[in-house]
Amino acid sequence: MYRPITQKETVVVRGKHLYKHDGSLFTIRGIAFPTPPDDVSYNAKSWLDILKQLRELDLQFNTVRLYRMDPLKVDYSEFIEGAAEMGIYIIVPLTAASGDGVLDRTLAAPKCYKKSLFNYGANALKEFLKYPNVLGGMVGNEVMNDEKSWLAAPCVRSYARNLKLFMDELVQEKVVKRTLPLIYAAQDSSVLGGAEMDSDTIVKLTADYLTCAETGKGTIVEDVAGGGLTTGMQHFSENRFGMSPIDIFGVNIESWCSSTQDFYLNSDGTPGAYYSLWKALQATPVPVIFSEMGCPHKLFDRDDPIHKTVEGTRDWAQAEYVIKEMKDSWSGFIAYTYDGGGNDFDMFKGGPWDGRSVLEPTQDFWNFKEQFSKLPNDDMPPLPQKKEHDIAIPRRCSAVETDFISCCDLRLFNDDIIHSFRFSEIMPVDVAVNDSVQQTEDVTKSIYTEFSSAGLVFLLFIVLYTMQRWYVTSKQSNLRERSKLRSGNNEARKTHYKSIERPQ
Repeated sequence: MYRPITQKETVVVRGKHLYKHDGSLFTIRGIAFPTPPDDVSYNAKSWLDILKQLRELDLQFNTVRLYRMDPLKVDYSEFIEGAAEMGIYIIVPLTAASGDGVLDRTLAAPKCYKKSLFNYGANALKEFLKYPNVLGGMVGNEVMNDEKSWLAAPCVRSYARNLKLFMDELVQEKVVKRTLPLIYAAQDSSVLGGAEMDSDTIVKLTADYLTCAETGKGTIVEDVAGGGLTTGMQHFSENRFGMSPIDIFGVNIESWCSSTQDFYLNSDGTPGAYYSLWKALQATPVPVIFSEMGCPHKLFDRDDPIHKTVEGTRDWAQAEYVIKEMKDSWSGFIAYTYDGGGNDFDMFKGGPWDGRSVLEPTQDFWNFKEQFSKLPNDDMPPLPQKKEHDIAIPRRCSAVETDFISCCDLRLFNDDIIHSFRFSEIMPVDVAVNDSVQQTEDVTKSIYTEFSSAGLVFLLFIVLYTMQRWYVTSKQSNLRERSKLRSGNNEARKTHYKSIERPQ
């Protein structure tokens, strides 16, 4: 049986690891939640049916990652609270694919970060912070994955920084009792600095960029509540390099594509992808996770006629290595995926998911479940090492800046030119109970706004027109009075002259 997640069960970041309230290590053993079609409205029961199915299949998981939510328009309380009852944590998105929540990676900083994005994220946080099983918020997913999109990197830093300051103010104002760890998911196969830079180096630079600070300006100044591991509240100092923008660094990885490889070596004898990435990120000062993990079906055992299957069924052997071999610096994984990714990563068949009915598990899922059975207990004891070894000192931002300039001629620490939005600047957003109500409210608000705006413009026009008419009328009246006065003076002069000339 799984224990429901209560307010005392929040997962917190301390140094390089995630912890539960009792001081035990928490490792993410998760699966990516399917994304419903755009034209299908949210249905809490259908979403919960997916989680119930996974529980009934006895998958020993503790976390799901969701990709598409809109907490400014939809009330997700039934789903999130239902997940908490089943002992399931949730990673939520803090950006959107369209509308105000877009962080546009095609635009260079500062254009990629608008006030509407901050407003979206801040209001989303106010909703998500209510729930103890919301583990973290994703501030960006593969934003910087090619040469051009790196110009949007300062927007990711600034957005995360502003959300941290916003949460800090919420805590100070006693609106909430904790902060939510912020996550960035980097692509393992990103491009930067030309072909001479390998993917591990690029991922490490990305992690350095999003976690750096300056000496004397540490990430966490103090624990606001002083409640130890039960609160997860952190107080951040505000300065250019004074905080690590993110709390958890994620990597989306599509490696482990052979059933004959192991942790240390790939099937071709080259260093194992997981091993080399583990080595590259060992000094990262925040917890590291695989935010997506899984080889595409079409690539698994592609060049191995003995083990290859028509479906490209994966063995998921890497799961055990992540939890055991990489535990000193990694805090788990999100397996990709229940359904999605163009059917090339699915563990269930019969999709794409229609947002209503559960799908049927494939052999890929059963292999995944089998690997889970090999993992140690979910609530792991603290690592057998001194506490200070759990804390890595972040790199200096000035040193990271030098790395980017020397390798790629990129100047990415221009936070100062990007506006810093604050708590007082957010616009409150009402959360509707369902889509139909929200649509009605949106139409009503739109009509009201249009009429109000038109009425205001018309009123302003009338006022200006009246003032103009009054001014013109006054001028004309003054002119007439002056004309009469001049006429009267002329007649007086004539009479005067005549009286002088009249003979006596």
